[in-house]
Amino acid sequence: MEESTELQRITRLIADAMSISTDPVTAAGAGNIPSLKLESHAQAVHLARCIAAFTTDDALATEMAEIVGESPKFLIGKVLLVHYAPEQCTGEHAALEQRIWKSLYAGRRERSRVRDVLTRRSLI
Repeated sequence: MEESTELQRITRLIADAMSISTDPVTAAGAGNIPSLKLESHAQAVHLARCIAAFTTDDALATEMAEIVGESPKFLIGKVLLVHYAPEQCTGEHAALEQRIWKSLYAGRRERSRVRDVLTRRSLI
């Protein structure tokens, strides 16, 4: 029961932060969070990592790092889609990353643009 409550709390924090983002793609994607059907605290933490990696909103990326308690560089290092093409991603959260990318960002943001933002932030 505690894990479920913590999952809901973190997911709500993430969605609330996304909804007021200056990145219109991220803000619009906040409503799609329930469709991801997160099952664990670890998945909610990884959602925050992915949002930080994929958004162009620097303040939101900083807030996601604060939510999960990781440094921005460490946080970004855990998101495989930043470093590899989707078909090359494997691992514990690879499927979740692909669902996040497709439901929140796919078709609206190119991977090169994400890499440019992360380079500007000196995170990759």
